[in-house]
Amino acid sequence: MKIVLTGDVALELIAPYFRKAGFDVYVPAGFAAWRQELIDKDSPLNKFGADLVFDVTVYDDILSKEVPSFFDERMRVLASMPYSLDAIDALVEEAEFSLLAAPKKILALDADNTLWKGILSEDGRDALKPFTEFQKGVLELRRKGVVLVLLTKNDQSENFMRSDMPIKDADFAVRRINWEPKAGNLIEACRELNLSTDSVVFVDDNPFERAQMKAHLPEVTVAPFPKDLFRPAQFLRRLGQYFFSDIGKTDEDRLRAADYASRAKVDVSAFTTVGEYLESLNLEVAPSLARKGDIPRLAQMAGKTNQFNATTIRRDEGDFERLLDDDTKKIFVFRTRDKFAEQGIVCYIVADLASKRITDFVMSCRAMGRTLEFFAYDYASKTLGEDYPIDFSSTKKNAPFMEFLQKGVKGSTYYKILAF
Repeated sequence: MKIVLTGDVALELIAPYFRKAGFDVYVPAGFAAWRQELIDKDSPLNKFGADLVFDVTVYDDILSKEVPSFFDERMRVLASMPYSLDAIDALVEEAEFSLLAAPKKILALDADNTLWKGILSEDGRDALKPFTEFQKGVLELRRKGVVLVLLTKNDQSENFMRSDMPIKDADFAVRRINWEPKAGNLIEACRELNLSTDSVVFVDDNPFERAQMKAHLPEVTVAPFPKDLFRPAQFLRRLGQYFFSDIGKTDEDRLRAADYASRAKVDVSAFTTVGEYLESLNLEVAPSLARKGDIPRLAQMAGKTNQFNATTIRRDEGDFERLLDDDTKKIFVFRTRDKFAEQGIVCYIVADLASKRITDFVMSCRAMGRTLEFFAYDYASKTLGEDYPIDFSSTKKNAPFMEFLQKGVKGSTYYKILAF
């Protein structure tokens, strides 16, 4: 990966550490020359074609609070480079996370030497030393809406987590505890969750497991592993900042993790038909026209939903403000819940009254496989007084919506209307 280093320090003294970490590094010639090179489109800096322009001094405030002895006054005086070796290591790691940054939904975790110090099958349950603060930080991410998946090579146990640990078995939406390759287990877990593997951050202490995940599922983000999970504040900050900063802004975010975890309790094999299973869930829906307070959630769905999205129109909050103020548009929203949990708004439809077409039909992956799409279309049609054609643009990821159209948008549904 190509990186340009900038900042008002002696960058040439820092560059070798980035090269040792595997970066192809460009350092502007001359102290603080980077400012001029940045604005000159024909400069060597811009011709370098960097994947990241990394200003090392931007991180002084936050890293100096996380790294003891971050600054080295001797180096500042002697070489115009104020950082200790530990500080430079932290800067390299920050660049690694910066390059990986992208919105994610799932945190997939190993167990041995990741959730605790020790190996369950070798050391025994009582000898394990939990990374308590790390587990608490993971639970805080879950509270905000991050979906947790457990991937560990161990023997299956009904109660895998020790009772004195903060994190519990029920906190995971999916658990894969076996000796099979983790990439295959992750594919199965994502299929069960109706989420794509590119929505995953994978955390594992084992370099072999991290390399295998990168090789078999390159779309999965494999997080650089920290040096000390007994002091996890920096690692947790990076996970939250670089991968999950968009989560936790809506009520639906906060409901998501609990919803997925509750589904994990259902033994699907106990039902002889899909219909019998759906009936058992006591599915309920509250349809309505959108209100101003729904806008953040609608914008979030428009920006992130790919699989069940008719056109993948990426509308922001301003777009939805204008749609709500437009008398020629109607926005239908659908809130759902089942016997286990409330999901909040998981579907919306935008109808254009002038052209008599549905321009947006978006449904969360959490609602897929539950017949909500049939209910939503039927409800909108009855409210509008006729069936509006649905605008559709095929993408690499919205095959589920195409299947819905191919099946026919009318169909049986297991939802009961309820206002809640």
